[in-house]
Amino acid sequence: MSDSTTWRNILSVSDFRKLSNVRCLISIALQSQYSHSQKYQQLAMLFNEELDASPQLDYFFQKILNPATSQGVFLDWWGRRVGVNRNLVIDNVDTRLDDELFRFLIFYRAVVNVSNSTSATINKLLTKLIGLPAFVNDYQDMSINIRIVGEPTSVQIAILKNYGLLNRPAGVLANVETVTPSNLVFGFFGQKLLPFNQGVFNPSKTIEI
Repeated sequence: MSDSTTWRNILSVSDFRKLSNVRCLISIALQSQYSHSQKYQQLAMLFNEELDASPQLDYFFQKILNPATSQGVFLDWWGRRVGVNRNLVIDNVDTRLDDELFRFLIFYRAVVNVSNSTSATINKLLTKLIGLPAFVNDYQDMSINIRIVGEPTSVQIAILKNYGLLNRPAGVLANVETVTPSNLVFGFFGQKLLPFNQGVFNPSKTIEI
């Protein structure tokens, strides 16, 4: 907004051919017979300072129109546009997400809304959402299984449960498991894992969504 062509910032004009007078920096808002009058120039400057809405338009764009910089209730408005709400119940406590996390979810949901539903896409989106490796198996029977390697936080689990951000294909079941590798895992000798009758194949738990 600050680069808009006004009589005070003529030096920032990109195409001088569009101006009526390029031989001087006198405002084109003043008629030529008055353009050298200091009083008229001061009066024009006063009007410009009082009437120029550029600062307000800049503020409006940054705080309201631009989701990358908007804040507070204006960010809530953007959340409603894409279908997310910043209020969540986490561990039975009403929680309000801060602006930065909520902004991330807004952009994430916007991407989900226009992306396809392939397993590869879900893998990438979930991995970015929770910061942990995520893998999707499509059983081709209207159900999918999502396995997360690691332990999501309570906030991430609440997001998975409430926001519908899985971008899953049309179906009837989405099962989510978390796998936390530990020394209880069954494996081969020399790999610091446990042998038969001691280790387990699948040390996982299910997240109900």
